[in-house]
Amino acid sequence: MSKLVDATITCPHCGKEYPTKLFRTIWGEHDSNRNMVLNDKINVPKCPHCGFSFKAPYPFMYVDVHTGFAVWWEPQYDAGIDADAQGYAQMFGASSYYATAPRIADWDEFKQVIREYYQGKRVGGKIEKMDVGALKRSMETQKKSGCLGSFVIITLASIAALGGTCYGLYHLLI
Repeated sequence: MSKLVDATITCPHCGKEYPTKLFRTIWGEHDSNRNMVLNDKINVPKCPHCGFSFKAPYPFMYVDVHTGFAVWWEPQYDAGIDADAQGYAQMFGASSYYATAPRIADWDEFKQVIREYYQGKRVGGKIEKMDVGALKRSMETQKKSGCLGSFVIITLASIAALGGTCYGLYHLLI
């Protein structure tokens, strides 16, 4: 299921903070979700103060359960993905597509990998098992720790436009 998380963004243009929602996971088997990703419309908040829009460098997982694949966009290392992968391995099996989802930093490469799954150039995987106990423990942990984005505050420390490319530094504060 697609998952939105609450976030507070600092606008890299005017420096003002504002609340927004960002995707942590998105289900690509839905045309509207797939189009949002492939057309660069996902996690692009617009500042209510100055109107500036930008691609928030917030990692998220693209999943298509019908095709049987998952891919992480991870513009900067996110230890939360390590924890998620371990949880997925316990719930669905160590070689499930959730547990073995590639982690890709480059946005265009991320979209290309998604296209390759749909074109049959890459083969999706399977869910080996469904450990309901592991799923229940994972949900209980999320409630206690706020893991997997139950409530995340993102501060964009800096974004500088260089040659038309934006580079972002962000900190996740829990």
